[in-house]
Formats: sequence, C-alpha cells, structure tokens
Amino acid sequence: MKIFLNYLNKFRCISLAINNKEVTNTETKNNIVTLYNYDEVIGYNILNIDLNDVENKLENKELQKLTKELLKNNGIDINFEDQFIVVKVIDCENIPNTHLSNCKVFDGKEYLQIVCGARNVRKEMFTVLATIGSWLPNGMQIKKGKLAGIDSFGMLCSKKELNINSPKINDEGIIDLTLSENNVGKSVWEII
Repeated sequence: MKIFLNYLNKFRCISLAINNKEVTNTETKNNIVTLYNYDEVIGYNILNIDLNDVENKLENKELQKLTKELLKNNGIDINFEDQFIVVKVIDCENIPNTHLSNCKVFDGKEYLQIVCGARNVRKEMFTVLATIGSWLPNGMQIKKGKLAGIDSFGMLCSKKELNINSPKINDEGIIDLTLSENNVGKSVWEII
C-alpha cells in the first residue's frame, strides 16, 4: 500500500490518505479516526501524537514504523511500499519538438518508460523515481500518464518535489546521485 503520510505538527496528528475520494463518514476508535467513502476506507487520522523533529520527514522510516504500530494496536494492519526509489537511467532520447526526454530506467526489478522534462537527465545517471501510486509531500499522487503521446510510468524527481533540504543534493533539475549499481531499487530515504 502506498500512502501519503503527513505529520501535522500544529495538531499533533498523522494523516494517511489512501486515495483522494470524498470523505462521507468517519469512525473513531481510541486515537484513530478512520475515514470512509461510503464503505471504502480512504484514510486515517492518528491523533495526539507527540514526536520530536519530524517536520519535513514525510517518508521517515521511524515515523512509518510508529504509524504502523499505532494502527496495528487498533486492529489495522498495513504495509508501506517504498514510493521513492533509486533508479538508473539506461537510455535517454530527446522527444522531437519538445523539451521532454523519453527515458528507459531500471528500478532493480524491471525496466520502465518515463517521460522527463528535466534538462539534466542523461543516460547512466542514478536518480529518484516516484512510482505509480506514490504520494508527493504536497499531496499530489503519481499516476500513469501520457506526455507528447508517450506513456510514462512514474516521475523522476527533483529535490524540491520531495521536499529535501540537503545541501549535498543538486538544486537544479532531477536529483543526480553519485552511487553504485547495488543501490538501484533501494528507497531514497535509505540513501540520503
């Protein structure tokens, strides 16, 4: 399950959005509010969380672990999937009459076609892929798309799109990582 996990510091609440359907009803058990669209569970709000230094760490493994434990203690069992993984650009060709590139990337398991608009994308680079179904920190969900008539199965990410504040990562274009092949397929949060 890919979930948008957001810690709301002002309200001491963790919000998990499974999809962006309208909330029609809710159910509260202990400190967990289950959000429904009719009979379908579409999210959770976990209330009264007291965490230190979690702002801007939406994919923080410790926050995921805590959230999973809180849900499990209330009879809800979920598994988080890595949403932002290291990939290697295998091939990259300019799409005529556009600023876009048609890229073939390897995620450690399979080859994917990604249409990318970043100027710095190039063959052999290691970068970060937001997989289909992923939620960006701003709440936008990544879906299969079509750009310039070409199918795209995810998005190559910039530092800004992932809300990363590390001076070690370039500010322009998509993230350009200096890594080895054995990092392909790992969560970017393990790497940085």
